[in-house]
Order: sequence, then C-alpha cells, then structure tokens
Amino acid sequence: MKKYIYFITGLFALFCVSCMDSFLDRNPYGSLNESTFFTKAEHADLAATACYSTLQNLNRHWADAQLELGMTGDFSSSGLKDAQAFYTASFNPNEANIVNGIWERGYSAIAICNNNIRGVEQMKNEIISDNDRNKFLAEMHFIRAFWYFRLIRFYGDIPLRAASVKNPNDESEVQLPKTPQNEIIKNIIIPDLEFATLNLPAKWDSKFYNRATKGAAYSTLCELYVYTKEYDKAIAAGEEVEKLGYQLLDNPGNVLRVDFEGNSEIIFSIGYGPGVETYREYYYGTIEVLGDQGRIMRGDTYSGDYFYPSKEFVDFFQTIDGKKISGNSPYYNPAEEWKYRDPRFDATFFTIMDDVVTTKGIQLKWNKNWLVNNVTGYDIQKRGVWYGEDTWNQRVDNTLIRLPRVYLLLAEAYALKSNPDFARCNQYLERTRARARNFAKSNPDKYLPANITDNEILPAFKVTSKQEAMEAINYESRVEFFTEDCYRYFDLKRWGTLKEEWPRVGGFQWNDKFYNLPIPSSEINANKQITQDTAWGN
Repeated sequence: MKKYIYFITGLFALFCVSCMDSFLDRNPYGSLNESTFFTKAEHADLAATACYSTLQNLNRHWADAQLELGMTGDFSSSGLKDAQAFYTASFNPNEANIVNGIWERGYSAIAICNNNIRGVEQMKNEIISDNDRNKFLAEMHFIRAFWYFRLIRFYGDIPLRAASVKNPNDESEVQLPKTPQNEIIKNIIIPDLEFATLNLPAKWDSKFYNRATKGAAYSTLCELYVYTKEYDKAIAAGEEVEKLGYQLLDNPGNVLRVDFEGNSEIIFSIGYGPGVETYREYYYGTIEVLGDQGRIMRGDTYSGDYFYPSKEFVDFFQTIDGKKISGNSPYYNPAEEWKYRDPRFDATFFTIMDDVVTTKGIQLKWNKNWLVNNVTGYDIQKRGVWYGEDTWNQRVDNTLIRLPRVYLLLAEAYALKSNPDFARCNQYLERTRARARNFAKSNPDKYLPANITDNEILPAFKVTSKQEAMEAINYESRVEFFTEDCYRYFDLKRWGTLKEEWPRVGGFQWNDKFYNLPIPSSEINANKQITQDTAWGN
C-alpha cells in the first residue's frame, strides 16, 4: 500500500481543509463537499485509503513512542526528555503533544471516517457494486472503531459522534456531552467491528498488505471483549483469527525488522512513505555513526536523546531455565547478565552476542564501547535496527496487531472466564513461549549452557489458578511487546495494576487521577457540555 502514500496524503489534506476552521483550534467535526467526489468507483477506494492516513501519527507529535511509554515501568525516566510527562504522569491539560495530541488525532480521524462513510454509503449502484461498497465501508468502520476504542482506553467516557456535522453553527449538534464508554462500545465499536468482520477480505493482494482484513477486525473484537470481560465472546473472536492462517516467525528478533514487513504473524500494520513524518524508529538505539564503516542505528540526530529501558525491566527477563534472576539459577552470572537469558532479551537489547550490518554492508560484532545508555546499561535493539540506504528518511511500518497478542488475549480469557479452563490457558501461553524456547534450541552456541537439559529450557507454564495465569501472561506480554504501540499501558489499566507497576521505576507517588488522561483544555473551552474530571481540576 506504500505506493499510494502520495494519494493518501493529498486526499487527507483535502479533507482536512474541508472540515471546519482548523483542527488545531476547534473540534474536528468535519463537513465534506461532495459535489465532485464520490462520483466514481475509485473514489470509494481513495476515501477508505484516506482513513488510513489518520493512523500514521497516533499522537500528532513525533509519532507513537510517548504512547508506548505509558506509565509502565519499562523505560527509565532518565531517557528522552520530551517524554517526561509519560514517565512522571505530569499530564497538563494544556500540553498539546500528549493530552491534546491523542484527543485531536482521534477525533480528527473519526470526523474523516464519518465523512467518508456517509459519502460512500450514498454512492449509487450504477457507480459501485454492493460488494465493493461494503468492502471499502468495512475499512472505514474498522478504523473508526479502532479510534473510539483507543480514546476510551485513554480518557474513559468521551463524546460520541457517530455522524458528520451537518450544521457547524448549531451548538446543539456540535457541542456534545460525554457518553458512557459502555454505550460507545455497544452502539459504535461493536457494530463497526462486526460489519468489518463480515465485509473485509481475509487477505488483500500482497502490495496492499497494510490494509485491514478480517483478522484485524476479529483480533480487535477479541481485545474489546477481554476489555469488557465478556470472555466467551473474546474466545469466539480469537478462534476466528486462528482460522486465517497466520503463523509465528521462528526468530523473535525478526518480527519488527523493516526487511520482514508484512510477515506471516503481523495481522495489522500501518505503512509509511516519503513525505510522511515519523521519528518513531529513531529514538531507540545505540551510537549512530561509525565513520567510514557506516551507520548501525538511527538515533535522534539533533538532541542526542534516546529511550532507555529501566533497570527493573532489564532484570525482568528470565534466565534460560525460566527463573527470575534472583531465583538462584545456576546459569545466571551477574558479571555477564546478558548471557543465558530468555532469547527475547537478546532480541530486545544490544549485547556483545549481536552481529550488526552497517549501512555500508560491513558486518561487525556489537561493541560495548558504542553504548549510549550508561544509566541502565543497555541500548534498545528492538524496532530500531537500521537496515537500508544511508539516509535518515527511511520509513518503516508501525505494527499494531501481531498473532502473539491474540494468543495471550485468549489465554487471559480462558483464565478469567466464570468457569476457568487453565488447560486451554496453558496451551495459548505455550504458543508464544515455545517460539523463544525453540529458537534457543536452534542456536545452542549462543543461548544454552553446555550442561542444560531440554526440560530445563524455558519450561512451559503450568498454571492452575487465576493468579498464576496472570503472572505468566504478564511475563509473556511484557517481554514480547516491549516498544510496540501501548499494549502494556492498556494491559496494566485493564488489569488494575497500573498503580503498582508505574511507581517502581522513579519512586513516583500514585494518584488515582492518573488512571485516565485529563480532557484537553481546548475541548473544555470549546464545548459547554463537557467539564474536566474533578481530580484534574476545572
């Protein structure tokens, strides 16, 4: 789909101009002039494609890393200064890049989806067939559901806008009160996703691999029903994903590499192209320039800041025998703490075991002298490795749903349903864990001590209670999805453990108001029907 980036950007800009005065100054309710659009079959395709452009920056500011940080404890507060608000939960309702940015991106996207849904619905049969119309509508409904689900997980109850504004001068139409999130789920998100499951294709042509499929819709339904604690429905949706042929890669270190985009375990990802700004990749990494040998990693080129993993997260990875590093494993040596660990440790951080290829094609062993994170001792390799031409403008996909996410949601559903099935929970836990174990076995010289037995290598979980299940799910989710969107932030909120995890890194003091972001001050000022949550002040 990357070849259509120019069309996306141009069409997106056209729609933005057609919406009210300014997305920055007013709520993005939207009013599209349809006199010359929605008159040809290809316009439905372009309308759907334009909705994808809303996903290319999820926070209106140097991409998605601020969202990934959450308050999860995974990152050190000594890292990138621009992310301090998420490190410390010092959210300011007037702060545009975080509080305003998420809100603005969400409602701008919803406005575009609403406009385009209405336009395509009105296209007559002599212009477009029912099947094609529904296919493109399904994409737009899926993206609208994505945004509403995202917004309620950040803000809680929010205004519901299910259709475009017809008269932007009518305050009763423009200014809406908050709607309880359970009503938004019932009246918008579930119907949108169900329509998408019925009308999206199971697979697109390979050049359109970024477009939403049935797998993306069913995966999101699975997560939604885990969120609402309707576990049997979550299981049914997750099982539909399993029928669609997704498969895990053998190497857990390859899943987010640019040369493995569109691989068999990625269910939904967002594509980028020239002219689409994102600095997402470039704040993870290690030293960038190695002189005449080329570059091995793209970091921030103008401030020298990087994201650092917290020491607690580094220590969280199990040893190769499945024990905590404090668990008296005979294979753990604090002097070589990178050695004989869950192989996802090596996939996540740079260690001296890593072979790196520079932009000039030179293969080197990673050198600890390149370390930039002297605070917690590890530079992040995952999602930041540089592959490609010697220019900083390379764009890479943003992966939003992978198969292991569905497996672990299914494990959670089986463990927490009214009649728990721990045998099935163990089976889905094993699907993610077995990949790491098998990769270690396939690379014994790198990961296995000489005297270890097969049964000792990352042994399978054998959960028999909800507590054991959630501990296992927490481990697998945390090491599997580090740096990916804001999975862990949403998980901790759903589990009710955010207040326990977040203070561990910086010794911060929890306040219950941190559970949801404040409503942006710009929204409060523009909308008489909505007030700030009391905990954040008025």
